[in-house]
Parts: sequence; C-alpha cells; structure tokens
Amino acid sequence: MREVDCRFVEERVHQFLDGELTEREADELRHHIDACAHCLDETDLIDALRKLVRRACACPPAPETLRLRVVTQIHTVRFTVVEGPGTP
Repeated sequence: MREVDCRFVEERVHQFLDGELTEREADELRHHIDACAHCLDETDLIDALRKLVRRACACPPAPETLRLRVVTQIHTVRFTVVEGPGTP
C-alpha cells in the first residue's frame, strides 16, 4: 500500500466522494482518512456541503401533462410550417 498523506487526500477527495477512484486508491484514501482526524473532518465537511448543494439545486420533475402539451405544440407548429398555409 502506498503512503498517502493529507495533500494526496486533498487532491482526490472529490473523486473519492464521487466513486471515481480505483478500488486500490479508494482503500488507500479511506485508510488515511480513518487515521487522520483532520482529513476525516475535511472529507465530512466537503461531503455535507455537496449534499446540501445537491438538495438546494434539486427541482421537482415537470408533470407529465406539461411534457405532452409541449410535444403536441411542437407537432402542431411543425405541421403548420411543413404544410404551410395555402398548401393544397
């Protein structure tokens, strides 16, 4: 196992939280974080902040009826443009 220091964790903490590290790298970071109170606090803070931002930015999905109205309107406009007024 490679020697992991606080700088290594700092540079990769977002990748770690996103699950983008290899299993080996994640294990190395986890091992350091478990042994280092500073890195544990920083990782927890970053994780909490990311969750807060995700929740604050989440918006509910549009109702299905809205999607159907938009699609219908697109087809209506497309038909009018393709056929055009006065087309036999």
